[in-house]
Amino acid sequence: MDGSLKYYRPFLSSLKFHCWGDQCVVYQVESGDTHLLNQVDISILQNINDKPISVDGLLLVVGRLFDGRADQYIQALLLNLAELGLIEAIDNETIN
Repeated sequence: MDGSLKYYRPFLSSLKFHCWGDQCVVYQVESGDTHLLNQVDISILQNINDKPISVDGLLLVVGRLFDGRADQYIQALLLNLAELGLIEAIDNETIN
């Protein structure tokens, strides 16, 4: 994954969450889409709140939930969340 990318949530208030057990439904107000996610996915979405964050930054936050294989999971998850339109990737140089 490109180390110069950071991820952010373009519409912070537009996601509505309802969780039970390990599953959560996320409703995206702008698109009208509903997504079924797990608690790790929700944790990542909640950690991409105030400012764009890199894969390394997310690994520091949620890496403790995994046994050494978090980087692959996080990278795949970020790509999936971006494809769903829940987050967006921006070039690190654009931020500065």
